[in-house]
Amino acid sequence: RFSACHRLHSTALSAADNERVYGKCNHASGHGHNYVLWVTLRGPVDATTGMVYDLAALKRVIKTHVLDKLDHRNIDVDVAEFRDTPLVSTTENVTVYIW
Repeated sequence: RFSACHRLHSTALSAADNERVYGKCNHASGHGHNYVLWVTLRGPVDATTGMVYDLAALKRVIKTHVLDKLDHRNIDVDVAEFRDTPLVSTTENVTVYIW
């Protein structure tokens, strides 16, 4: 789980179109969410460890690559992939960013 804020706003749209498409999610101050990240692992079970993947290592990967970058952040301001591009911080695009 992580919490973050963002504003749905496309530089390719007019102010009126942003309001029409994104509604209250286009508010200039943004809005926040409590996100839930689901991770699914698939693969053979290692005969020695009995694991598909080391869960301690998975927790480290999630902390480094997801939580440290997104938790309690303004996605549009603090995450370069959204700040430095016209990418709109929709749930779909945040999911692609995490993937």
